[in-house]
Amino acid sequence: MTAFYGHKTAFFQGLLKASRKLELEYELAATDASEDAVRVRSAVADFLEGYAVFNHISQEAALASYIETNRRYVSDIQAFTTTGKYPLEINPQLEGLGRTDYDLSLIISILVAPHRRIIMEEIMKTSISGKPLVIGVGSGIELGFIQAPEGGDAYDLYINAFARQVFPQWNFHEELYRPSDRRYEAIYAIELLEHLDDPYALAADCAKSLGPGGRFVTTTASNVPQFDHHYNFVSDEDFEKRIIELGFELESKRVIPHEYRLMGIRARDALQARNVFYVFHKKG
Repeated sequence: MTAFYGHKTAFFQGLLKASRKLELEYELAATDASEDAVRVRSAVADFLEGYAVFNHISQEAALASYIETNRRYVSDIQAFTTTGKYPLEINPQLEGLGRTDYDLSLIISILVAPHRRIIMEEIMKTSISGKPLVIGVGSGIELGFIQAPEGGDAYDLYINAFARQVFPQWNFHEELYRPSDRRYEAIYAIELLEHLDDPYALAADCAKSLGPGGRFVTTTASNVPQFDHHYNFVSDEDFEKRIIELGFELESKRVIPHEYRLMGIRARDALQARNVFYVFHKKG
């Protein structure tokens, strides 16, 4: 098996031994032995084991959850390539995933899907000063890659208690974010905008919540037919224009293509699925 180039926890090792498909996905993903890739894989393997232990999730349950979520996504990709529609466009009453299943899928996918690992690497590279705001904190995994040793404010509609234990320096708010008189020097909205009916309303709220020169760190998703994605960012130019109209300037951009090699699909050729990692700064 391909070397891990970092430590591998007993929990993750058990998942790999139990599933040849997962092992193959990992082997393909682990060919990147850069320092940043090693750091991300090691931190995520630790987080996964801690999350599972804290929430009393067995290896068998975690693997079954991941396989079922992955099966569902493959089905959604197949429907998208046929219809050009996202799952919620096909069935607005589509049933979602349980939050634990969702968290497990996102955590494990960082270890086996290069595009998700690269997003974490880009978060690590983004320098900030002061305490940031994170909107859509999810399982909490991203907080470990934000360069904010004193923490900041983190919002989501549901926050697993494990995040509070691992990151006690952060202030967690289990509610929708609403702008206030508080001004931040950095706001992170990672893998969030595509989940919203009106992502530009949130971007406008972020503009109100940043001081001059403050950074808006965000991502878009194109042709990623996930069950809870509402918005497809088909044009980088349109997105950038609309964000700039809110008072931002583009600081950096990285296009991150998806690869689904074990599905028999090359995203570049078939779906053209990708994320874009953006850093904007507020004018003034």
